[in-house]
Amino acid sequence: MVLLGTIVIGVNRNLFSNGVILTQTEVGIYAISLASSIIEEASGQNYDEVTVNDAVTATTSLSLTLGPEAGETTNPVTTTNFDDFDDYNNLDMPTTVSGIDNFRIKAQVVYINAANPEGSTTTPTWYKKINVSVIPTVSQDTIKMSYIFSYFNFR
Repeated sequence: MVLLGTIVIGVNRNLFSNGVILTQTEVGIYAISLASSIIEEASGQNYDEVTVNDAVTATTSLSLTLGPEAGETTNPVTTTNFDDFDDYNNLDMPTTVSGIDNFRIKAQVVYINAANPEGSTTTPTWYKKINVSVIPTVSQDTIKMSYIFSYFNFR
């Protein structure tokens, strides 16, 4: 009887451990999907507020301010009013995937130099990088993804 009890407890412990691993894996897959969605959405926007309606030929014409302009933010936080890539700067958006978990999506947008894509610069360049973090409540893993967006104008 003791041997049978020990075996049953061991099997239950293994099943529980496998269930936790499966849950964390599922949460991780959804977190990756959310980060990818934000990056795809942002990369489908215009490069800068000044490039929404006009082409730009000098970096001095680009906006010094990264983030949404007046009228592009709503309460609760949403990205539906964004019209350019850097509007995603300082994004902090709670998201719920029903039956899975509650997530917090954060994003930062910076200008970068082509010679140092890991760094950032306060001077406008033809390159912007978005860093997206998705933080789940169930898992201890934070998903981080980056994307570099370049501006090219063909005449």
